[in-house]
Amino acid sequence: MIRYGELIQALRGYTHRDISNEISDENYRIVIKLAIRKNRLDQQWDLQHITAVLLYIAFNDGQLHPSQLNSDGLKALDWAERLIEEEDIPFDWLKAERKQQASI
Repeated sequence: MIRYGELIQALRGYTHRDISNEISDENYRIVIKLAIRKNRLDQQWDLQHITAVLLYIAFNDGQLHPSQLNSDGLKALDWAERLIEEEDIPFDWLKAERKQQASI
């Protein structure tokens, strides 16, 4: 099980400074739910997968800018985009999760 603290720590390796407060709690919940979903399907997503997807979601939501990411963060962002396509994670699912979290 991936926890908020682990995600925040992992994010620090991809950024120039602590950006954890700039990412919405909703996006943290989405990626944690995604990790649970993937692990239930025996796909064993680890912290690296989930952190990259979190960067991708936050970037696409306008919560992060390229200047906030270091070179590893930019690579992770690129990898997350390919990962989402390869793993066939429907962006609609991510949007639906966002809407569901917003209504809670």
